[in-house]
Amino acid sequence: MNRLLSRLGPAGRHSLILLGVTGLFWFAWAFGCYQSVYLQSVGFSASNLGVLNAASSAVTIASVSFWGMVSDKFGSIRKVLILILAVGSALYAMVPLIPTGLPVSPLLFTVLIPALNFFRGSVATFDENLLVRNCNELRLNFGVLRGLGSLLFTVGSILIAAVLPQVGVPNTFWISGLLMVPAIICVVLAREPNSKPSRGKGGMNLGELFKNKAYVSFLFFALVFYIAASCEGNFIPYFMGEVGVPSERYGILLALRAFMEIPFLLFMVRLRQKFPLRVLVLGAPVLMAVECLGFGLFANSLPGMLLCCTFFGLGNGLFIGSSLNYVYELAPDHLKASAQAFFASVSSVSGILGNLLGGVVFDAIGARPFYLSVGCAYLLSSLIFLLSFRHKKEKGAVEAN
Repeated sequence: MNRLLSRLGPAGRHSLILLGVTGLFWFAWAFGCYQSVYLQSVGFSASNLGVLNAASSAVTIASVSFWGMVSDKFGSIRKVLILILAVGSALYAMVPLIPTGLPVSPLLFTVLIPALNFFRGSVATFDENLLVRNCNELRLNFGVLRGLGSLLFTVGSILIAAVLPQVGVPNTFWISGLLMVPAIICVVLAREPNSKPSRGKGGMNLGELFKNKAYVSFLFFALVFYIAASCEGNFIPYFMGEVGVPSERYGILLALRAFMEIPFLLFMVRLRQKFPLRVLVLGAPVLMAVECLGFGLFANSLPGMLLCCTFFGLGNGLFIGSSLNYVYELAPDHLKASAQAFFASVSSVSGILGNLLGGVVFDAIGARPFYLSVGCAYLLSSLIFLLSFRHKKEKGAVEAN
């Protein structure tokens, strides 16, 4: 493998390794997306799932903040990613070993799954961070590489959906862990982004980050956006059950959503030449709201759900390609990992609120009213972000006068 990489030249070598980092990661991740389906099968209600996911999000808050500061302190995001990816994948593979059918089983799941999230909850954030920073420093096309990651996630989702009746949901946990090994090898071979360890008696000056009004405004938008996102994604298997679509088809929905991320990711460079990143971020929740409104108004079969998921995929592709680069541009060089980590922490805070409220509301009002409400939450997040633009324009006009 080293001989092959040496023949490609620096640019080709880095591109191939980064493709492995993101592509193989998302391929393996596709096989591990059945946690909600598994918990539903062992007797978890939507409310119980909401409590468990909220606890997982609480752990993730500490996780991403801790590992982000470790990364910035020692100047190595790559080593941190190797650690949390290896440990998190190994622990996740053991989830089916948790006893089911016992009086204490719900408590065991509610304690152990959030605990393993201290490692696994941060891996997607740091994988994306490593890709974004390398692409910006090496002038590689982030959209193309991340789009290929979405394509491999699509392939993985289709494969596991096709063989799930033979494999069984419990086996997806260890299969995902095993498939993560090649991704870990690619991270080992990957280039370390340029960063300097934080030194000095005062340590890292995180106050510098939170004095950036654009960054703080984006975090506030993200808080509302991810409340909607946590409600939207975690309760789809329960929506499927209510409208009569087998939850085993969940992987097909994930595959289509991932595939529809690709167009905007591939054309992200051209879009960034025509539109500011903040405008691209603004459009993402609007498209994602269309999916939820469709669920609430007319989707009552797998084809109807697939049509709605098309819009979510387009919106998510736009958000992935714009939001990570937006955070990268806003953060100073020595705090980029922390900026991404606190952004992820906000999503985890939203996950707590979204899951706790979402599970209770879903059980109380039913699937369709629930998804209509989630669609409105997405639109509210867009409005909040839009109003932050207006504030910035008014401030600029005052300074000009």
